[in-house]
Amino acid sequence: MATVAPVPAVPGVLANRSLVALVCAQSVSRAGDALLSIATVWLVLDLTNNNPVAVTAALAFEFLPFLLFGLLGGALADRWERRRTMITVDLLRGLLLLIVPLLAAADVLALWHIFTVTFVLSSLGRMYQPARQAVVPDLVSEQQLVRANALLEGAGQAAWVAGPALGGILVSVIGAPGVYYLDAASFGVSALLLTALHAPHRSGKRAAGSLRAGLLAGVRHVRASAVLSSALLLGAAATAAFAPVPALLSVLVRTRLDGGARLLGLLMACFFLGSIGGSVLAGKLGPRLHRGLALALGALTVGGCVCLLAAAPVAAVAAVALAATGAGASLFNVSEYSLLQAETPPELRGRVASVASVSAQALRPAALMLAGLVAGAAGVRIGLSALAVLALIAWLVTFPILRSRR
Repeated sequence: MATVAPVPAVPGVLANRSLVALVCAQSVSRAGDALLSIATVWLVLDLTNNNPVAVTAALAFEFLPFLLFGLLGGALADRWERRRTMITVDLLRGLLLLIVPLLAAADVLALWHIFTVTFVLSSLGRMYQPARQAVVPDLVSEQQLVRANALLEGAGQAAWVAGPALGGILVSVIGAPGVYYLDAASFGVSALLLTALHAPHRSGKRAAGSLRAGLLAGVRHVRASAVLSSALLLGAAATAAFAPVPALLSVLVRTRLDGGARLLGLLMACFFLGSIGGSVLAGKLGPRLHRGLALALGALTVGGCVCLLAAAPVAAVAAVALAATGAGASLFNVSEYSLLQAETPPELRGRVASVASVSAQALRPAALMLAGLVAGAAGVRIGLSALAVLALIAWLVTFPILRSRR
């Protein structure tokens, strides 16, 4: 009988002080962002007398930088020292957020101020995120990548479990402008925590050549790898499959599940709790995780469970479907991050991370529009499941390639 070689022992990632500092920094800033998501919507509605178009416009200003500056942010993250980049961006974001409550205190706050702050805040994030993803392999060994990414993913999702509900309470207590102060403070705390980062595995390589020439280097690297191309294609499809869920779930709850706002909140909490569970599972597997298979399984779970959600006859089935969707999404994210980091040279990690982000987000507006049109014409259940079926087709195309890469 053939024997299986034992997996070498890997030191616990919690013993890595730099990684713990990064996790704590992300958790604090994500918690602030969760509070801000409620405060911004509430403030826009206050300024526009409950105009839903203004709310969607605010979301559009948050999304646009993904397309406009996504590749540029990754290129800059590869040229600059990553820890310094993250600290600088956090400090700038904290200062930027102070503009809104100060203008509100002076009674001169206008809608365009919020749109501008939202746009610039998201633009700065296009530099932070690729730097954050690229720095992880500098902090831990390759054997620890999966567990490190699982810890980061789980901590980030945990901030969103209670964040929106707490944000609603804080808005009612201190007002929406006051929540901006709290998010600004969260970025200051994050910057302070990031000063503790030490990168023992940093290669020292940085992007060379002109910035213009380097912008598309990440795209070329992905196109040259069948595994990375498949991972990003599947990621874009899975993102498109889930994109309509936050928007159409409220319609499903009201028209098919006979529920209200409380049920909607409970169902979204199921998704985030499932996300934490998926991160814990990936972390437990650690170096034993087959990244290609786990990535494919995560996407398959997202697509299949969104279809289950669409067909859910009762709230309990919808809760199970959303929890499983969250678990699949986290499993996919952890596997994708680890795969990209392991398959990419250090000097290209920021750009490849930005390519992954742009490719995933680029389809979101079209996915939302298409799902809305289908839901209007054929019903909310068909609208939810239409794009999920496309994700399952993408899984069939990419699975033979992904299963070959551990």
